[in-house]
Amino acid sequence: MLYFDQMDFILDDIIDNYIQDAEAFDRKVAQHLKEIIPNTTHLDENVFLEIIEDLKKEMASGENFKNAFHKMCQKYILTGDVISADLPELLTRIIVNIRLFLIFLSNRLGMEVEDIKKRINLNDIQRIIDLIGHLRLAPPNNDVVFATFDEDNLENDPFDGYKVRDIINILGKDRSSFNKGESSGVVKIRYNNIDNIEKKFPTFIDAGWFDKFYPAEKDDKYGRTRSLDPALKNMPEIVHKNLKISEVIEDIQFIED
Repeated sequence: MLYFDQMDFILDDIIDNYIQDAEAFDRKVAQHLKEIIPNTTHLDENVFLEIIEDLKKEMASGENFKNAFHKMCQKYILTGDVISADLPELLTRIIVNIRLFLIFLSNRLGMEVEDIKKRINLNDIQRIIDLIGHLRLAPPNNDVVFATFDEDNLENDPFDGYKVRDIINILGKDRSSFNKGESSGVVKIRYNNIDNIEKKFPTFIDAGWFDKFYPAEKDDKYGRTRSLDPALKNMPEIVHKNLKISEVIEDIQFIED
């Protein structure tokens, strides 16, 4: 386990230099990373130091902080500690924005969006596997799957009865993909927790260039979201390698307000 509490972060000056010329969103993300990286937990200290040294080398060769960081994400994903706590038989993955999800499927399958939506809404798992089973839980070029569950009752669906806005807030998701006036909607995928796939603590590397990820507390049993609504609880979260949908899927639903 790793925990740098109130240390002088050795990349402070480098990140500050990047922030001076970065666009608004990138400034926000870089500032966030500057604050959370020194509080990294559940990552071997030697791996952490390798990441920092590689970042410094990339930037010394002319890359800015953002580009160097993206390269590190590809190299060091899923290097957090293995989770030893009990986990449920079914895990839950949330994908924000049904419209974009259907457009992605339409482009991959060569089918009309409405036809795909109707087939998925039939809730026939074998037909869903026939339709999208060859795809993976996370998009192409993303080998990390984030998942959650109900830690108070491992067999429960953690989002049963929740509104879309609450789901997005609980998971600390980004709403920017929704068009102005567009109804909110998320895709909920319930899938089997395969025993021989390691489930790990998520780290800042797994989260990537994102301003709403926070490291797990050093004494927590798994990762933890930071709800955007203080009235709503934070959720446990784990990461694992990308998996083919046909190998694990139990259910897929569209949740719309």
